[in-house]
Amino acid sequence: MKRFLLSLLLILCFNTACRGDCREQIKIFYTKYLENVLHDNSRNEELCKSYLTEELLEKVDRLISATNVDPLIRAQDASLDAIETLKIEPLTDNWYMVRYYWNKKDSTTIKEIPIKVQSINGKCLITYITPIWNGSHYGDELISCKSKNPLHINHETAQAFLESFYKLYIAEYSEMSKDLSLKLALLRNRHLSEDALVQYKSAELENSMDGHRGYDLLIDNYDFDRVWSESLEFKQLNDNDYLVSYKVNGKIYKIVISIKRNGDEYIVNGIKL
Repeated sequence: MKRFLLSLLLILCFNTACRGDCREQIKIFYTKYLENVLHDNSRNEELCKSYLTEELLEKVDRLISATNVDPLIRAQDASLDAIETLKIEPLTDNWYMVRYYWNKKDSTTIKEIPIKVQSINGKCLITYITPIWNGSHYGDELISCKSKNPLHINHETAQAFLESFYKLYIAEYSEMSKDLSLKLALLRNRHLSEDALVQYKSAELENSMDGHRGYDLLIDNYDFDRVWSESLEFKQLNDNDYLVSYKVNGKIYKIVISIKRNGDEYIVNGIKL
């Protein structure tokens, strides 16, 4: 009997977790999540703590502020058809496609959300969700890893400082560390003047009063996606001012940064849109 049970466990292990197949656990999570959206969305806070990593939980909050939709379902609410048509499709390298129809009679209401999953101690945890602006794209190239060469601030020229500062700053967003807010604050406190910090905090407070937490004046956004760094540009406007810009699905974000010399270093002395 013991030998039979052991064999059965080995078979089950081979068919699911030991192969890294998390479809069933993801299906359970998404079914409960959609049901909660329909009946009692407050239950999803605890549910997400069980299925999402801490880093992703923080990113989800930023994505909600940036898009005004729930990034887990790419919608603001749910439907019975969504639960009925929910399917989880395995892709490659622990990526899965979450797919459902808002209206099963309308093929244009399909939602496709790629997610990255990692099996930890037999529990499948979602580590990344492709943001809505990246459509149905998936793959580890969407997830940034910091360069093997340590990033540092270059004070040789004002523009070298600005470019190196931004490169380090947005790398922290892409890295999705647990203490992201602290790391970004440390960078700002180290490289922004008192005037620039006041401007930053004023913009953050103004947006929080509108119900949007986590606004970052340095990027004029709530989050920064790794793929956006490819469109990041710097243009000198005059002796002290530089235009920092990047593109998101055709929309161009523009931030004017003032730089000043501070001893042997440069600092950000002003931020305006």
